[in-house]
Amino acid sequence: MTRPTLEVATTAVKRLPNLPGSMRQLLGYLNDESVDLKVIVRAIECDQGLVIAVLRVANSPFYGMANKVETISDAVVVLGFSNLRMIIIAVMAGALKFPNLHNMVDVRTKFRHGLAVAICASIVGRKNGMDAGSLFLAGILHDIGMLALMSTYPELYKEAQQLAIRDNLFMYEAEAKVFGFDHANIGASLCHHWNLPASIVHAIERHHQISQMQDLQQPSIKGDLEAGVIHVSDAIAHGLNLENDAYALVPPLADSMWSRLIGRQDELISSLAEIDRLYQELVVLVVV
Repeated sequence: MTRPTLEVATTAVKRLPNLPGSMRQLLGYLNDESVDLKVIVRAIECDQGLVIAVLRVANSPFYGMANKVETISDAVVVLGFSNLRMIIIAVMAGALKFPNLHNMVDVRTKFRHGLAVAICASIVGRKNGMDAGSLFLAGILHDIGMLALMSTYPELYKEAQQLAIRDNLFMYEAEAKVFGFDHANIGASLCHHWNLPASIVHAIERHHQISQMQDLQQPSIKGDLEAGVIHVSDAIAHGLNLENDAYALVPPLADSMWSRLIGRQDELISSLAEIDRLYQELVVLVVV
């Protein structure tokens, strides 16, 4: 089978089902700290699926409300903007549909892993004074290129999966051998096509580039440190294996990035407890 170039593959994945315009508009609102919450409320109310998901979370035992939350405006008060943003992004990511994935991957498991990375990234980022919301988005979409490659080139991707098993490779290594590029390249191209912020595109593209991160003392390109957060968060999520993936492997870790972002052991233990708590709360509410 003919191997596509990165340019050909990028063009092909752009033909996959796109983010609806309403979702892209809402993502834009969520990344704009100056936007009026009333604008976000009106945008959510236009999507019945989002309304149901947000109200389900607001009425969950986790928030312990005495009275039932019945409107999005009330839900915003209960959840707070940061929690609302996480929930909406998670629901949007879970709603993305890719054809030709039958018998190739458990999509729900992949989404659970993305959710775990997103939660890790938002917590690690927040502790380092970074934009937790943008990192949540980058985390939940960090492997979107894997689904796009599977969907667009199912036979070639099966070859990569078999190679990974046979030679004990990580999927990004097997993809590079079969395609000449990996899912991070494709995921970044897809997110650029969706007009997501450049820092998110860059973070997704570079989160497996270990050698560059080992030398990264002072990030020079916007998105370098974000890529480091996704890189570290991917390793933490695989290590915790919250999604119960029997094939989960902890990827190689850039020690310098770990030292820079994670801090002391007691801080890590506190973060892991928060990650687990948030994951267990969100996964049952946004994964269907």
